[in-house]
Amino acid sequence: MVYEIVSNKLSSNTLSIPIALAASLGIESKKTITLSFGKRRLPIAITCLQSINKNNILVSEDVITKLLIDTKVKYELLFSNNELIIGPVIGLLLGKSEKRLEKYLNNYLIYTMLYEQINGVLFVFCEEQIDFTNEIITGYLYDPSLPDNWRKCEFPFPGAIFRRVELSQKTLNGLKEKMGEGFFNSQYFDKWQFWNWLSPFDELKEHLAETTNKVTLANVEKFLEKYNGVYLKLKDGSRGKGIYYIEKVESQYVIMKNYQDEITELSKDQMIKFLSKHSIYLLQQPIRLHTFEDRKVDYRVILQKNETGHWQCTGIIARFGNTNAISSNFKANGFALEGTSALKTQFGYDELTAFKKYQEIIRICTDMACKVDEIAGSYGDLGIDVGIDEDDKIWVIEMNKRPDHDFPLIIKDRKMYYLVKSNPVLYAKYIAMRGY
Repeated sequence: MVYEIVSNKLSSNTLSIPIALAASLGIESKKTITLSFGKRRLPIAITCLQSINKNNILVSEDVITKLLIDTKVKYELLFSNNELIIGPVIGLLLGKSEKRLEKYLNNYLIYTMLYEQINGVLFVFCEEQIDFTNEIITGYLYDPSLPDNWRKCEFPFPGAIFRRVELSQKTLNGLKEKMGEGFFNSQYFDKWQFWNWLSPFDELKEHLAETTNKVTLANVEKFLEKYNGVYLKLKDGSRGKGIYYIEKVESQYVIMKNYQDEITELSKDQMIKFLSKHSIYLLQQPIRLHTFEDRKVDYRVILQKNETGHWQCTGIIARFGNTNAISSNFKANGFALEGTSALKTQFGYDELTAFKKYQEIIRICTDMACKVDEIAGSYGDLGIDVGIDEDDKIWVIEMNKRPDHDFPLIIKDRKMYYLVKSNPVLYAKYIAMRGY
């Protein structure tokens, strides 16, 4: 059920609801309860009335003003532990600046496609619209009654924020302090942090490539002796950029850079100089991925939380990279397939074997996502890159915390695309209506 908030100018610090609704929620009349709207809370006196419309909630005007309640949209209610939540109030942190936010408002409508299931306040905003002093965020409210859909308003800090843009450290710290678990996908991390977080756990480490951030000749030699090769990667690189593969032939170091045909041979002294210029990189064990027609193949696992509050696999998309490239980035003359079809194509699996491998990939990725939740904070939207080696073993290559949502369009799967866009908003509602 959804309810309209009606302003009551004849009283102060009160809320009145229909008797039948109060009974269904377990609210007693003439009690003092806490009223919550986003992160704002007020103690109020509650009365139960027979005479008001069953879909109306009368709220005194002073309370509406203090809580910044928008009275033009409809809300859901939740009563628990003497607290009544009017909501949801959801903020989507999508814009790099207010100018760009305004420019792309129509693009953000994709996040509102399930608004009839969401209700309440769903708004988009950017960093410069956050006022920590007065605890107000200015943004654009989705209002389906308007021809252009958006209305600029002031909001309290919402019950949930979903982050999709870079932030200053000051703003990040401020939001984490203010929002707690209500701020998801809040912290971005690089490949080194990912290894550091998960490698202490043996059951997860066995699916991770050994990694070090000490880019020295001694460590290059160590990896070469152990694995007959080593990757040199940017800590925070993506899409196959900034990747070198290093081997050693007799006394010479042979270096191949992704997407370039040129092979460089360096002496020991030249190698030391080369490594000194790549101090922000890391060294990583090469995974001998099972290839298909000389193409590297990896699998993008779209792992998201939705209205259940639990991790779900929205879909898996395999990327078949350029022939003989050292990574599987398919945008360099490769192609993509849906996960199950790809497993059959790449390995010749039958239906049952492909299903089992698909489920094994999901289980490993979910275990890692749950551990990252425990260690680094709440996440609800991850893109996890997985590879399968020549012994059919699954390796997790990278966990993307701001994944590309357009991957399903590569395989022309619009249903998956709609789910990818909707699930974070459904999860935001799940959080917002629980008062985290």
